[in-house]
Amino acid sequence: MDSVRLHTNFFSFALFIAVMSIIQPVLAQDGSMIISYRGSGGYYLGDTVVFDGRTTAGTPGLLKISGPGLPQEGVPVYDLNGVPGSGNTIPVNEDGTWRFVWYSATVKGSEKIRTARYTFTAFDLTNPEKTASVTILLKMPYVYLSPQQREVTPGDYVQLNGITELGVTDLKIDLTDSNGTILRSYTSPVSGSGYFNYGFRADMQPGEYFVSVSNPAMKEVLRTTIIVVPQRDTRQPATTTSLISTPTESVSVPPTPSPNLTQRVSSSPSAISLSPFAAIAGLIIVGTIAIVRSTIRKQ
Repeated sequence: MDSVRLHTNFFSFALFIAVMSIIQPVLAQDGSMIISYRGSGGYYLGDTVVFDGRTTAGTPGLLKISGPGLPQEGVPVYDLNGVPGSGNTIPVNEDGTWRFVWYSATVKGSEKIRTARYTFTAFDLTNPEKTASVTILLKMPYVYLSPQQREVTPGDYVQLNGITELGVTDLKIDLTDSNGTILRSYTSPVSGSGYFNYGFRADMQPGEYFVSVSNPAMKEVLRTTIIVVPQRDTRQPATTTSLISTPTESVSVPPTPSPNLTQRVSSSPSAISLSPFAAIAGLIIVGTIAIVRSTIRKQ
């Protein structure tokens, strides 16, 4: 009887190992999202803000901003006029860590920002309920001038935006070369809150150019630079574009699951593949049953 009990216990253990070998583990189904920021948590609009984080969801992440003057669902951090609930893609490393650099001087719709606390939320593309948020203080600078793109090619449109002193109703914009020669002059209106936005076509040769914004009523002249780079050769063969956009791209992706991510599941039991370990465990079971039967007959 002791021999039978021993073989029976061995049979139970072998059966447990075989079952565990057949059941495959499911990873990252309950993934999480982590986000943090660098610095003191207080920034002027126009500063560069760096966010770090980690995701275990295994799918691309998105980053959005919400707060005063913005939709409750949040909008892409690079397009405050974007679709509510969508965000900019986060470049995620193979180990799940990520780093997102937010150049707030290049944000579309930045006139909506006021001095207040804003929430930045990272969320999973296919599981929007997986989120992580941090809150930072965004402060409006007294005055500033910033181009949405510092590097342009000939023929591109240069978009300037900024804030000037209250009471100024219009601005003179001068474009000069490296020698200080004025090449173009424009006049831009200013809103009651001091915000201005003006665009012009970059029809200059490649090189560095200087932009100054002034008005006799202003205490100081606002200055910035733009760089015109040579036109890219469009005759070169197309390259494959990565699915993950760079931090400076303002690509808004609605947080809806993609039907293409759904995998087909075969209904045939024969489609289940066993690992080598499971096959060995099965042989152990068969051998154990034979030993147990032989022992019982001898008893």
